[in-house]
Amino acid sequence: MSQPLVSLACHAYAFAALVYLTYLVRQWDALVLAGRLLVGGGLALHGVALALAMGAQGIMPVGAAQGFSTLAFLLLAIGLVLDVRYRKPVIGAFITPLAVAVLLPGLLLQEGRAPLDAPLRQPLLPVHVGIALLGLAAFAVAAGVGVMYLLMERQVRGKHFGLLFARLPSLEFLDTLNRRLVVWGFVALSITLATGAFFVAGSPRGLTWMMDAKVVATFVAWGLFASVAGARVLVGWRGRRVALLTMAGFCLVLVSFLSSYDFSAGGMR
Repeated sequence: MSQPLVSLACHAYAFAALVYLTYLVRQWDALVLAGRLLVGGGLALHGVALALAMGAQGIMPVGAAQGFSTLAFLLLAIGLVLDVRYRKPVIGAFITPLAVAVLLPGLLLQEGRAPLDAPLRQPLLPVHVGIALLGLAAFAVAAGVGVMYLLMERQVRGKHFGLLFARLPSLEFLDTLNRRLVVWGFVALSITLATGAFFVAGSPRGLTWMMDAKVVATFVAWGLFASVAGARVLVGWRGRRVALLTMAGFCLVLVSFLSSYDFSAGGMR
């Protein structure tokens, strides 16, 4: 992976984070434009770096460093699309700092050099990894939206209409956006489990893989999000409890993501 390009992208994202955070204090249109341009420029550089890595390796990068880098790219891409689509630049103030924090390990960790285990050396691996990272990014943004919901709800309940109240979207908008992001994340997580079963079937470890932390965390997260989706439809759940459950589910998926890598070797387990 081209470290200079990713480093430049990271600097652009960091400046964008400062711009979006400043927007929380001063709602100037110039700040919105600057934030979007910085994120867009960073994504362009970042995308080139990822494309070069894919070209060099022949498949989607699967090392720890590349995993963090790709996750940050997807986080910011989703955040920028939502910002522009809904005209809600405040989303950038919550997503961009998170993405910078995710990208930093991608710059600091060594590139994956350890060879993949035989069961993982399959053409399906890039699809499995790509969809898994896309689902994780969707859940991360949903968790960020959940944080915004809780902050906004606290302002409303306490009748303390301060700075955040004037900046954050309505509770209804945040709840609807959370639902859409969770649905997309749930679909991606379901596909991840289905494609993951292919690797389990071809592994000499067989069903002992089911005891791996990443597999257990993924199944628990899938069950939690399935329950939340069902409760929304059947019971009418929404609001605070859904936001909290979304954040809990994201933590479980994050455990699965972190458990997938051997950080000492920089590759996948």
